[in-house]
Amino acid sequence: MLATILYAAALVLRELLALGPASVGTTEVLATTALLLPSLALGWLVAIRAPGNPLGPALALTSAIPALVFAVEDWGATYTTSNPWPGARLVSVVGAGAWTWLFIGFAAVVLLFPDGLLPGRWWRAVAVAVPVTALLVNFTVSTDSGTFSEANLGKPPFVLPGPLRVALIVVAFSSFLAVLLAAASGLVVRFRRGDEVTRLRLRWLMLAALSVPLLLGGSWAAIALGAPDTFAYTFFLVAMLILVPAAIALAILRHDLFDIDRLLGSTVSWLITTITSAVIFAGIVVAVDNLFPGRQRAGIAGAAFVTALVLVPLHQWLHRAVGRLVDPDRSVALAQIRDFVRQVRDGQAEPEQVEQVLRKALDDPSLQLLLQRPGDQLPLPETAIPLQTGDSTVGALVLGSTSARRVRRAREAAVEARLPIEVSRLRLELQDALAEVRASRSRLMSEVNAERQRLERDLHDGAQQQLIALGMRLRSLQHRLGGTHDDELDELVGTLEQTVGELRRIAHGVRPSRLDDGLAVALRRLVQESSVPVDLVVPELEVGEGVATAVYFTVGEAIANALKHAEATRISIEVAVAAQRLCVVVRDDGIGGAREGFGLTSLRDRVASVGGSLTLDSPPGAGTSIRAEIPCAS
Repeated sequence: MLATILYAAALVLRELLALGPASVGTTEVLATTALLLPSLALGWLVAIRAPGNPLGPALALTSAIPALVFAVEDWGATYTTSNPWPGARLVSVVGAGAWTWLFIGFAAVVLLFPDGLLPGRWWRAVAVAVPVTALLVNFTVSTDSGTFSEANLGKPPFVLPGPLRVALIVVAFSSFLAVLLAAASGLVVRFRRGDEVTRLRLRWLMLAALSVPLLLGGSWAAIALGAPDTFAYTFFLVAMLILVPAAIALAILRHDLFDIDRLLGSTVSWLITTITSAVIFAGIVVAVDNLFPGRQRAGIAGAAFVTALVLVPLHQWLHRAVGRLVDPDRSVALAQIRDFVRQVRDGQAEPEQVEQVLRKALDDPSLQLLLQRPGDQLPLPETAIPLQTGDSTVGALVLGSTSARRVRRAREAAVEARLPIEVSRLRLELQDALAEVRASRSRLMSEVNAERQRLERDLHDGAQQQLIALGMRLRSLQHRLGGTHDDELDELVGTLEQTVGELRRIAHGVRPSRLDDGLAVALRRLVQESSVPVDLVVPELEVGEGVATAVYFTVGEAIANALKHAEATRISIEVAVAAQRLCVVVRDDGIGGAREGFGLTSLRDRVASVGGSLTLDSPPGAGTSIRAEIPCAS
């Protein structure tokens, strides 16, 4: 606040000097003062975002002190005019060396950026030495006899002996230059000690700050060689008053410092919106007044209506435009995410790629996207950004490095990427549900197979053995009766034998007993029953009971279909294991043209019951190929 008051007071003072009778600095008041305004505005922004940081006041000093120095110089310049201001001679004497105070704000900025003075006595001594050496140079210049003669100020109050005067000049100027170099070297120390982000923030400021004392020394050398003062001092003034604040603005806005970009972008966009709306309003009022004299009320009403109509879309467009200028990284990141969302919507990208897209857009390789499954409690670190749908938390973003700006950008990115995030979560839920269905089906098939084995054993050891025993008793009774009722007994025994055969067929259908010796043996025995040649390639396999049963019946049904419908003369069967999956291919050289029907549907269901899939290839006139793939773990 004090710096702003001093800046405003200096501006008013210079305007009075320019517009008053003395007419000092008429052509350059506004130009030189306007160059200092960005530093003052930047200081205010830092003070608002980080009230406890001394960098804000230091930035404001880079505007206030030069404005005061220029005002003092103009005040002193009135001494040689016909309308001198009070105390103009004394002010002119002091102002002759007041240019040294231009560096106070610069030294404060480089010593304090970005978070205060470096610890240690050395840096405290440098901070004290800056105003002391500036005062020494000011005294040396202001008491120089040459200064008095050039400004027509008469004789100086005292004159030092020549050697002492030279020694004072050398000591004053060299110490002042050394102190400025020491202050600028603080940036080098911070750069060497800092991490990658700190170095990115400091590199441009370090280059601009080190150029100031070097250019100052060069300007003194140029003046000694006869160059004009205005030309010699221009370069270091540009470096100090323009390049250094620009480098600080770059470090703040581009490298995540103080979170100023949002405040700056909003302020600028609203300012431009306000000015543009006022121009529209005034333009419409003036146009209506010129075209329809006496219709001022209508013009004002129409202007208000049009302004209200364009205000919101105008502000939105300006806010985006200013954001691209002030914070291009955010605009680029959001554009990348929107493009990815469009690709997901068009089926050109998978939603599960959203984590990689967020990492690239936010420039955070360590970013993690955590999705919460239904019924689970997702353990979240303190730095996580929760993602919510309604009142429920569906996931979280975990950043590799956090700051207010990064968190805000991550929230905006999560809002833009809501569609692929939600689709990924739903697909994850679906995958879990499918995995549970497969596991449940596998458990059910295991229970069914166990029940089949029990039923087969019960049929073999129970009803079948009882019927065989009953037939043997009937034969024994037939012998004891001595030929009486032989026909009836033969008929009964024959019926019993047919019933035993039917029971054996049923037991075989429940679970083939051939599988007791393994799948390979069972398939070899199966193909022996075929009426056409069968080429069988099958290794020795150890698979689960459910897989073995499904493969056996699939091969048997495929052979039966080839014999019944395909008019095949040769069949080939290949069984192999690849990538933890059992692959069975049955081909024939028949007429082809097989279509989905009850037989193939039952085969497909049988393979699917153990988590597998079945495909059919049967072009007309080119045979039929049935391929089944089953996970070996089923």
